Amino acid sequence: MPLNVAFYWHMHQPDYVDPDRRLAMLPWVRLHATKGYYDMVRLVKEFPTVPITFNMTPVLVKQMLELQRGEVQDAWLELSRTSADRLTPAQQQELLRYFFSLSHQNMVRPFSRYDELLRMRGPETRPQALEEAARHFLVGDWRDLQVWFNLAWCGYFAVRDIPALAALRNKGRGFTEADKKVVLDAHLELVRRSLAEYRELNMAGRIEVTASPFYHPIMPLVYNTDFTRRCMPGVPLPTTFSYAEDVREHLERAARFHEEVFGKRPTGLWPSEGSVCPELVPLVRAAGFEWMATDEEILFRSLQMMRGNHTAVQHDELFRSYRLNHGDANINMCFRDRGLSDFIGFTAARQRSEDAAGYLIEALGTIAAQAREPDAIVLILLDGENAWESFADGGETFLRKVYGALASDGRFKAVTLTNYFREHPPKRELTTIHTGSWIYANFDIWIGDQEENRAWELLREARYTFSQVRDSLPEPARKAALQSLLAAEGSDWFWWYGPEFQIEDKPLFDDLFRRHVRCAYRAMGRPWPAAVDHSLLTVGPVAAYQKPRESVTPIIDGRRTSYYEWHGAGVYRGGAGQHAMAKSADLVKEVLFGFDKESFYLALQWTGSPPLPGGDAVRLKFTAPRNAELWLGGLRDKAKGHVKRDLRGGWAAEQDANGKTVEAAHDRMLEVAIPWQCFGQVAGQKLAFSISVESGGHVQEQHPTEGEISVEIPSSGFASDNWLV
Repeated sequence: MPLNVAFYWHMHQPDYVDPDRRLAMLPWVRLHATKGYYDMVRLVKEFPTVPITFNMTPVLVKQMLELQRGEVQDAWLELSRTSADRLTPAQQQELLRYFFSLSHQNMVRPFSRYDELLRMRGPETRPQALEEAARHFLVGDWRDLQVWFNLAWCGYFAVRDIPALAALRNKGRGFTEADKKVVLDAHLELVRRSLAEYRELNMAGRIEVTASPFYHPIMPLVYNTDFTRRCMPGVPLPTTFSYAEDVREHLERAARFHEEVFGKRPTGLWPSEGSVCPELVPLVRAAGFEWMATDEEILFRSLQMMRGNHTAVQHDELFRSYRLNHGDANINMCFRDRGLSDFIGFTAARQRSEDAAGYLIEALGTIAAQAREPDAIVLILLDGENAWESFADGGETFLRKVYGALASDGRFKAVTLTNYFREHPPKRELTTIHTGSWIYANFDIWIGDQEENRAWELLREARYTFSQVRDSLPEPARKAALQSLLAAEGSDWFWWYGPEFQIEDKPLFDDLFRRHVRCAYRAMGRPWPAAVDHSLLTVGPVAAYQKPRESVTPIIDGRRTSYYEWHGAGVYRGGAGQHAMAKSADLVKEVLFGFDKESFYLALQWTGSPPLPGGDAVRLKFTAPRNAELWLGGLRDKAKGHVKRDLRGGWAAEQDANGKTVEAAHDRMLEVAIPWQCFGQVAGQKLAFSISVESGGHVQEQHPTEGEISVEIPSSGFASDNWLV
């Protein structure tokens, strides 16, 4: 029997619309429609035997419809429409700051004029630097920038299906206001076409379009924030927020809205951020959904709970479907393959598209050969929009190769999840399910930190006020207040609170959250707490890494020999980033690094337990004080002595340096010592490095995701000094 393969692309954007001004403060709904949403659905039309499942969140679709109907304005669209000869100095600075907000490598540099404009602006975005750069821009430069930013966001099918866009790319420079209008009109047309294509293919059964709860809330937390203790015991929590009726409202609104837009009532549900708990089952079923999906770690922990943590979970249990029971209700469940999904989202773009597609198909072929069940299934589920900016061609070659293999290779059968469940009803039952999300199998991103808890407290107070006054409110006021509260329950506000993710727009998300809360009070005719008018942001920018504070001399045995062994070392924590897209779990939890008089030391602490899942080698690349690489292999083995070492680059001819060489050991962690002699004379110089985890020669993840870790190498007498670098 062929292996069932389900691709499930998740499309979601937060509600960027300021509820007071009806103004979309950020443009990502429109821009992802012109590139990601339209490209993805148009490509599927060329592979009629490869059915694909898409998740379109209602809060995203709502904004697409509002843009299409002219019910909201788009702040960056209006900035683009402003005639280049009428731009104010403030608008000019906005253009220089925001209109290079895309991949420079893949979406700026391929276009000579756009690249020229980037070089004119320069790398600095401080106000003074932008003010200075603006002096060198003429009216034609401003207009070309307005056009190119929007034109670069037009995907490969947009340019083919609207010939005027291709003509403007060929023109390249000297654009007119009429040229600009062509591009901006095309954007709104592509928003319309995207929704029309998804509806058409959904109605025809060529694709399946599923839903999420309407405003993308973390349903277990809206049901009861105290559920957090099941997966994060001991974490500080806000006063209990518990409104199961709001979960029901999000689900029912989503199902009705989805049917209106896409022509069919949805049978599948992607719970926001894969967040689940047993109590959701009756509510999800009552809203008409037949199945849910989430991450593999949720399955593994659920099976361990059922078995009393005494029986090991076999990895091939992932490639099966399950029926989850709770009370008198049940629902079908499928769990995503984390490694393959994260490979597409975070790794594939670093390779040749043909090689990345070949790796994925080879991995699926291995699963097919080893599958013991005739109805085995692999679920590949990930963000369907953000990843494509990292591919030179927007992911087209990669997807064509993968879809082509699914269409022609007899080892595989592409399926939508509803059709799969109806053809293969689950044979196995889950009597419970782990409470958590697809990120670290907990809720750490959305609750537990100071900012997050303060936001939950504000929301709880507003929601409690509504419960006290709702029956006395006129129907329009009651509807308006509930709408604002549901919007404030969305996961995206809590995503950006706390220290995990750092972006320039954090204050904007904070402001939008508090505006929704304020609108709820206004609709209720009640005064809001003073705290609603003040930012909840208290955590400043989080450094990508902390530099060493003291010298360290660890024992290289692959274990943390004592608490103080790495005390004072520099620390880089995996997972910290600036992105709207997060991995389910990084392989590397943290990187420790430091020095003594003899050597440079580094340790990798894994998120999970060795043998290392998803990686079998680490590559340590130095760019200063010399270009060199250290490759460490054999990491699927757990014992000291199984680490293979290969010095490359500037070290290729120096396998032994003055009688000393690299030491490495891998047990509960990976520890490495590199003698200073390997680097030459280094005191006072910069040491800069990055780390990649590999499997079969393919990069699984890289740290830092951008740039490198850089520190100054202290002088030989630093051990007795109170040194901070």
